[in-house]
Formats: sequence, C-alpha cells, structure tokens
Amino acid sequence: MAFGRVAAVVLRPFALLGEGLAKAPWIGWAAWIVFCISILVQTGPRRFGSTFGVYLDFASRYWSMQPLYDATTLDGFNYWPASLLLYVPVLKLDPTLAGMIVIAIFGALFTYACYRIVDAVMPQDARPISAFDVTGLLLLINIPAAWFNFKYIQAQTPMTAAMLLGATAMIGRRFRPAALWIFFAAVAKPLAVVMLLLCAALQPRMRWWLAGGLVFGLLLPFVFVDPAYLSDQYKVWVAKLTHMANVWPNNWPFQADFQTMLDSAGIVVAPQVATGVRVVAALGTLALASRLTGTGNRLVFPLGVLLLSGCYITLFGPRNEFTSFLVVTPTMTLLALLLFGRNLADPRGWGLIFAVMILGFAWEFHYGRWVKPLVITLTYVWMVWLTLDVRRWIEIVGGDGPAPGGGRPGR
Repeated sequence: MAFGRVAAVVLRPFALLGEGLAKAPWIGWAAWIVFCISILVQTGPRRFGSTFGVYLDFASRYWSMQPLYDATTLDGFNYWPASLLLYVPVLKLDPTLAGMIVIAIFGALFTYACYRIVDAVMPQDARPISAFDVTGLLLLINIPAAWFNFKYIQAQTPMTAAMLLGATAMIGRRFRPAALWIFFAAVAKPLAVVMLLLCAALQPRMRWWLAGGLVFGLLLPFVFVDPAYLSDQYKVWVAKLTHMANVWPNNWPFQADFQTMLDSAGIVVAPQVATGVRVVAALGTLALASRLTGTGNRLVFPLGVLLLSGCYITLFGPRNEFTSFLVVTPTMTLLALLLFGRNLADPRGWGLIFAVMILGFAWEFHYGRWVKPLVITLTYVWMVWLTLDVRRWIEIVGGDGPAPGGGRPGR
C-alpha cells in the first residue's frame, strides 16, 4: 500500500533511533536514575505543598479527629479515609524528610512495577534483549509523564504502580495477589476502583477478594479513631463526591477530561448530562472489557483492562487534571515496545509513543484541557476497533512472540 510505503520512509529515522536505544539500553536507566535523584534532592514543601502537603495535613486531621471534608468546595481532600493511613507513619517527621522517604518508596514501587510487567509480557524462552534493558527504555519514555507526579509526590504514582502489579499477577494467573494489588491501588487513590470493578465483574476468581478488600478499606480507619467521628466524615465525603460529579467544565481550573475537551470546541456539557455520559461510558467500558475474557491469550485481558481503566479514569473520572495521565502512559509504552519487538518501523508503535509524549509533557493549560483528552478519546476509539475483533488484540500483544526491542527497522 502507498500509505505503508510513505509511513516506512517517514518513520525510518525514528526506527533507527529506536534501534540505537535498543543497543544501548543503559541510556534509559541512566536517565531514569538522574531523574529520580534530581527529584529527591529538590524535595521540599515549596514544591510539594499543594499535594503531599495536603496529604500530610489531612492525615494529621484524621489522627486528631478533625473534619476531613468540605462538601461545598472542590478543593481540599477528596479520597476515602483509608488513603490517609499511608501517610500517618511519617507525620512526626520533618516534612522534607517525610517527602523524601515517601517519594523514594513510591518511586521504587513504580520502577519495580514497570520491570515486573515488562518481564511478564516477554517470552520466557529466548530473549534478544533482557527485561531489565527493556524496562530502562520504558522508564525513559515515561519521564515526562512521571515528572509532575514524582515532584509533587502525587498518589497517582503508587496507584499506577499497584495497577501494573495487579495486571502482572493476572498475566501469571495469580488472582489473589492481583486482587490485593488492585485493592492497594484503590487505597492509594480511589480512582483505581474502575479497574477493581471491571475485574470484580469479569474475573470470578478475584470477585470475593476484591469485595472483601473494599469492605476492609472502609472499615480499617475505624480501628484508629472514634467510630462516631469517622461515620460523620463518611457522610460528608459522599456529599463531597456528589458535589464533585455535578460541576461545570470551568469550575476546576486544572480539569482536563471529556467536558473540557468539548468545552474548548464550544460545546458545554451540563453536569447532569456529564453524569449520564459517565454512566454510559462505564457500561461501554465494561462491555469492551468483557469481550477480552476467554481469548486464551494470557496478555489480552490484563493489558486490555489496564488500558481501558486508565482511559476511563482520565477521560471520565471526576476532576481529572491535565497533569494526571501517568496511569495510562506505561501501558501505552508497553504496547508500543511489543510492536517494536517485531518491527521498529511499525506506525502503530510510534503513534503510541507520540501519544505518550503528548500526554506526558505539561502543555499550556489552554491546550492541555483539550489536546490530552482528545488523545485519550482517539485511544479509546482504537481500543473499540481492536476489541470488535479480539484477534487484533492478540496480534498486538503477540502472546509468546518476539521480545520487545528485538526487532529491526522495517522487518
């Protein structure tokens, strides 16, 4: 096809670049280590005050049984009380030291999760490039998306890491650890409940573990504080979530989702309509995920549900911000590397890499509020096309095919 020949010519420089990185994967690890060290040495309240500082503040409020939620505002603390338990152990430390400890733990968990899922998707026999080397490439590509989340010590980092580890466990048919990791993701940031609900609905061997995890997460905070106080806080939390789901696209200045994308095009979606759209999208996402079950391929459902969850969170999650796309970029990068394992000039792989770059960099908000949701929308449409015939998914992931990074340009 003429398009294929043109694409091969246009993408050949990128393919040569990819081949060079595959031959020197230490570049990825070197860049990642420098990135992590730079984040650590610059840790301080002036950088993380608006996020990690909020976590510390509200963890202290929880521990001293002060009000946690204000149902009349969009600001403040929005997660469930269980999320605060992650930060209670460092409350007595100097905030800068606490930040350095937490970001080191979060960063190590994210790095480990990326390695584990790369190792899980690669064939277990001959590998032209090691999982460790491929992980360096994946981490290098995700530095832009990770920058804001690491710098401000965002809860999205451990949430994403735990979702990756949950998918890794599912690839290995270890459903109990998968459920525990996905539950931990929801504790870190409740938006991971999207993946939790999809897996509970479609994976019977995980269902009761996930349901038990939800109950445990709701009840555990009662162990440390007065039950009457916490019951009141849960009531206000539900009211706050209801308020958050009924806002106009300009009410939160950093929002970037389907509402702001349409608003930028002059289409204003009323809060009640937006809620209906989210419900329909949730049912559609569930229908897509259900088509990925029973394919006989060990990678299709774990990777598919991971990417579907991330796309729903970023496009339809309440108050998604224009810097909060780390939840999708590692999976998109992984799919690209799988494609590059067979052909470093595959336009689908480079399309995914370009999408990761667009989602990762901090655009001027005027553009970020519609460009990034548009990228997720196109990704959703692509996933619908793949899922209409699941053999397309199998062709993408390759099952036990060549290892990521092992291909040659145009081969």
